[in-house]
Amino acid sequence: AANDVRDRVSGALRNLPTDVDPPIVAKSDADSSPIVAMTIQSDQRNLLELSRIGNDIFKERLQTIPGVSNIRVWGDKKYSMKLQLDPVKMAGFKVTPIDVRNALNRENVELPSGRIEGFNTELSIRTAGRLTTEEEFNDLIIREDDGRVVRLRDIGVAELRPENERSLLRGNGGIPQLAVAITPQPGSNYVAIADEFYKRVEQIKKDLPDDLRYNVALDTTVGIRSAIVEVEETVLIAFGLVVLVIFVFLRDWRTTLIPVLAIPISLIGSFFIMWAAGFSINILTLLAIVLATGIVVDDAIVVLENIYAKIENGMPPMEAGRRGSAEITFAIISTTITLAAVFLPIIFLSGLTGRLFREFGIVVAGAVIISALVSLSLTPMMSARLLKRKERQSRFFVVTERFFEQLAQR
Repeated sequence: AANDVRDRVSGALRNLPTDVDPPIVAKSDADSSPIVAMTIQSDQRNLLELSRIGNDIFKERLQTIPGVSNIRVWGDKKYSMKLQLDPVKMAGFKVTPIDVRNALNRENVELPSGRIEGFNTELSIRTAGRLTTEEEFNDLIIREDDGRVVRLRDIGVAELRPENERSLLRGNGGIPQLAVAITPQPGSNYVAIADEFYKRVEQIKKDLPDDLRYNVALDTTVGIRSAIVEVEETVLIAFGLVVLVIFVFLRDWRTTLIPVLAIPISLIGSFFIMWAAGFSINILTLLAIVLATGIVVDDAIVVLENIYAKIENGMPPMEAGRRGSAEITFAIISTTITLAAVFLPIIFLSGLTGRLFREFGIVVAGAVIISALVSLSLTPMMSARLLKRKERQSRFFVVTERFFEQLAQR
């Protein structure tokens, strides 16, 4: 679509005036929005000086941050030579704006003038005809009739002023300012970019005058950091609730420890998958970790329950571990394939949805697969070593067992 638009625009260029700037075709991108923006103010400097500081210092030193696509300077002003013409004086000298334009095109030009050749040297010569100062523009000859010279100063004045004086960026108190904004590359780490941005800004401040004031106007990573902290808290809460529920039903810390160990092992394994796939720790991957916290323990509980039942029936723990895990190996594999088949197809989604949830699906599916490996290897081994048949249960077990028996009868 973008190429079609460019083709249509290129075809319409011949209908535009020759002195207009060429049109620019830009494609909107979700990653083209700035993530951090900082304003610069000063009571002692005009916007032209602030623009020089923003473009020559901040932009040059911040655009080398890894992961940065572009540095934008909002509200900056570019130097330009403004010609202020007096209509009354122009009428007195019988000069029109066309005459002024023709004089500029004639006098304010730089052209190649030839070359000087020698035996060992060849020099190119150019006519340095560009006007650069206010005085040179004011001395520009507009017309010369019968020995009478009309200069620009006779009909107006040339001033070095900002190119655009119609728009202005103001901050609190109405003080003019400019802003330096960072646009990241697609897929880059926003938090790492923001941290490096603040680090470099502190270094730049040491080399700048004290009359400059700075203020962070935009920082989208604040919400990202808060969300990550909340998700981390949710992971801890989910882990605690899973442990509590397992203990309430098993009513023995030694037995509870076996399936609980499957949680950190599976989650650590999912972090390895994230590292191998090049994923970062973000809201969606942490959301996958939260969801996987309750899923990865299921296989271990099923294996543990089967082994525990055999031990209660009088089978030796080592033999119970072998037979118990062998009996439900196919069931564990089937359950794992089913869960993986639910989440893995997400990676085939296209567009923004697929790009967002691809990491989520891979992390959840990877955690489920690792939990199956843990439940068929580590869980039987620990069950054979830690589980023992108890001739007498604890008082807490006896009291709660009555409740579960009544619940089962209902």
